[in-house]
Amino acid sequence: MADFVVLATADWDHPLWTNKQHTALSLVENGHRVLYVESLGLRPPRASTSDGLRIVRRIQRMLRPPRQVRRNLWVWSPAVLPGGTQGRALALNRGLFRTGLACVLRLLHFHNPLLWTYNPLTRLYLAIHDFSASVYHCVDSIQDQPGMPSALIERGERDLCASVNVVLTTAPELQRRLEPLNPHTHFFGNVADASHFRQALESALPCPDDLTRVPSPRLLFVGALDAYKLDLEMLEALIRNTPQWSYVLVGPVAECDPSTDLSSVLALSNVYGMGVRPYRELPAWLAHSDVALLPLRLNDYTRQMFPMKFFEYLASGCPTVATEIPSLQSHRDVALLCPPAAVEFEVAIQQALEGGGPSLALRLQRASQHTYHQRTQRMLETLKLLGLLPDRLLACASPIRSHAAWAGLLNSVLQRLIALPFSVGDQMLLALKCPRWSTAVLRFGGRSIPWNTRLLERLVRREVALRRWDEAMVLFAELWCRHGTITVLHRFLFRRGARPVGVEDQIALFEAIGRTTVLPLVDRRYSQIVLAHRALQSRDGERMGQAVLSLDQIVLALEQDLGTWVCQRPNRANRAKQLVSCYATLLRLHLWQGNWNALAKVGQRAASFMDRFDPAKIDQATSYRMTRNLFRVLSIDIIFASKNQDLALFSSAKKRLDRQLLYCQDPRHAENPAQENHRGFAADMIKVIDEIGADLQGNRNCSGSFYEFILLLLCDKSPDSSEIAEYLGLFPWYSLDEVEQSSRLDD
Repeated sequence: MADFVVLATADWDHPLWTNKQHTALSLVENGHRVLYVESLGLRPPRASTSDGLRIVRRIQRMLRPPRQVRRNLWVWSPAVLPGGTQGRALALNRGLFRTGLACVLRLLHFHNPLLWTYNPLTRLYLAIHDFSASVYHCVDSIQDQPGMPSALIERGERDLCASVNVVLTTAPELQRRLEPLNPHTHFFGNVADASHFRQALESALPCPDDLTRVPSPRLLFVGALDAYKLDLEMLEALIRNTPQWSYVLVGPVAECDPSTDLSSVLALSNVYGMGVRPYRELPAWLAHSDVALLPLRLNDYTRQMFPMKFFEYLASGCPTVATEIPSLQSHRDVALLCPPAAVEFEVAIQQALEGGGPSLALRLQRASQHTYHQRTQRMLETLKLLGLLPDRLLACASPIRSHAAWAGLLNSVLQRLIALPFSVGDQMLLALKCPRWSTAVLRFGGRSIPWNTRLLERLVRREVALRRWDEAMVLFAELWCRHGTITVLHRFLFRRGARPVGVEDQIALFEAIGRTTVLPLVDRRYSQIVLAHRALQSRDGERMGQAVLSLDQIVLALEQDLGTWVCQRPNRANRAKQLVSCYATLLRLHLWQGNWNALAKVGQRAASFMDRFDPAKIDQATSYRMTRNLFRVLSIDIIFASKNQDLALFSSAKKRLDRQLLYCQDPRHAENPAQENHRGFAADMIKVIDEIGADLQGNRNCSGSFYEFILLLLCDKSPDSSEIAEYLGLFPWYSLDEVEQSSRLDD
């Protein structure tokens, strides 16, 4: 189970539900937990009664804690100033929102949440990288709506797209506009709650009282009646030309566009303005109408939209006549599409009333293929492919019983205070040289307050120190499955100083980690890499052989995993980086085993990886961080080119190395926080390889340059003379002049 924060641009209780509410529900239906954050207010409030009432309702909701509206779904109204997107108002809103969100997440026990935002100004309020992953779901060109701060939204959206892991769009035009800003931009068209609107097909569904007074044939529009979306001039001309038809309009008037004037339309005798109707009643209105209408304008906004009501109309079985906007072009086989002109609309409506156009079966079939549940599943599959979902489902945390955010904070403080005696007791008993009693205190604390992660992490370190591997694995699983934290495991995996002192103890620990099934797959795979390095350290031939078999299996799985080539997880959690780490470890294993055939195959695999690899498609900081290992495995072909005097092999290997060098020298990596100097390493390696190439072309002995190459290939730090001799011994076909070798070793 993953935890999602859905940053919406619509309030939960709005009578006309949008993508935001439906997607939140679908995430819950797919087994996740959701905090739905109501609109922060993109536009400044207007001096109108409707905006005034909206502000009053918002203030009332701000004073309440998050409310649970469904199982695993909570709704929260943040305390922010409407339209406060600049200056001091923005600074205040940012502080209020971040503090409030932190309290709510702690209150609900959300672990490493993913951000799913609809707000193009998200970066003004939140630090994207505070979340385990981030999604921008663009459903409309909001900047083209009336009253919006267009320039601000345009800048904010560009910044957001460049910062999030993935962008999801609902219209082809939106995808084309945003794809240059993020390589992981995907199109998932709008859909409908098909099961809800299929109720319209039930013969027993009664006709709404207000609709019974409307003569047939009835032409129905459901949605917000705003001039920037609807072609009111065309609609009025159509209505005047067809007095024999009744036009039924269901929805709020001028909700987003105060310039909307429906007075002349509503004044016509065959027009019936019904106002806003509850969502649950809409199937009945469609069931007793003859044609459903989508009389849209053609403008910048509608060209980049996919009307959600299109599939709602289809699911109800009602024949649909709509303006042929770009997003609907691929669905003209299930609806009657026409230009926004009264004559064309009249012809299409007449055809629908006479039973022409697409069949009912075809309309229902298309609607059944475009549901929220199906779309959300496809979107989640995309996130999984990119490595943005947890490797396994987390257990649901115990329901919190507090009723206010401050109570959650108080609860957290009390937890720390309760844990303090156990920590102090442990330290005192260790100082008194009573390790058994100190461990007993920690274990008692772990059983008494299992929700305190710091105490559990302290206990797992103690169990590892006592070589109680099974007990340690139980604690690792508890920390991950119940609390969503893996920090202490990463200490053992990636910090050498945190590991047990003895090599055999390290091997026992990482073998136990590798055997578990509940810990993240990426960490279990890294345990195999660590085991391989311990086998190299101990020069244990049998364990080296086992390590080769284990890494070969991991390599095969990663090479066949499509997500490896687009993974957005950072650093060590990235599948592409892990694959290159496996190649680099196999390089050392095969060298120490003297298995030249196997080493050549690793070089071929690394070359194939590079030919398929696009560093811009994975997490970009990670594609820079993998430079050192990638250079080493791509240099395997340099070894064989030098050995066999193969200029063609040398040339192809050099091209791949130059490609990665060019990438890591890109100015965007100037401030990369990687500890190693990847640029410097790449430059040094290329310099030496160029010298080898010059020697090969001149048919000269390349012993000197190859010597430097070996040290760069195998050494992470300055080696002593014995290590150098050992490294050189791995290449039996390589020899230096004795005098030259002696002088180099002395240096």
